Amino acid sequence: MTALYLAFLVGGLVLGVYAMLYGTERRVASPLAPHERRSEHDPAAEPSALLNRASVAALAFGVGLAGSLAMRYAQWHWGVVLLLALLSGGAAYMLQAALIARWAIPSARRDAVDERFLLQGTLAKVVDAAPAEGLGRLVYALDGREFTLPVRALDGRALTAGLEVVIDRIEAGIAWAEPWALVEQRL
Repeated sequence: MTALYLAFLVGGLVLGVYAMLYGTERRVASPLAPHERRSEHDPAAEPSALLNRASVAALAFGVGLAGSLAMRYAQWHWGVVLLLALLSGGAAYMLQAALIARWAIPSARRDAVDERFLLQGTLAKVVDAAPAEGLGRLVYALDGREFTLPVRALDGRALTAGLEVVIDRIEAGIAWAEPWALVEQRL
């Protein structure tokens, strides 16, 4: 029985780390290209305060931690340990759900995102050369699809075809970018 509680503990930790790295919001397919999307609040993408990765991770972690500690240090009947583990997991679940409902969701609603920088840092390739102070065309890949945009060099210099660039911002439908080699030197 201790192994089961340890599995819940480790599973809760792994799921919690996954939730921290990848978030808890729902993915909503958009027919718009990434550079056409707007950042206004989308209720369809808002996570549920009760059913999300972080809350399920808290439940599993709470059950695993309380159960494994009680099995190791207390000489209680397995039913009492199970009840304690479930109550502890439920408390952790409710605390996590309250945290999301009271802090994370309202904070995300208030967050003002500058849409010019939604693609900042995205790698792209120049497909049509951009003369100095002129426009060319680049292609970038996101979510398994390729998109094209007009491009202009961030420093006003020419961008040659085939050059790998990093998008800095999108203004008026034009990508402002700089060569990856320059960005790499700063890193």
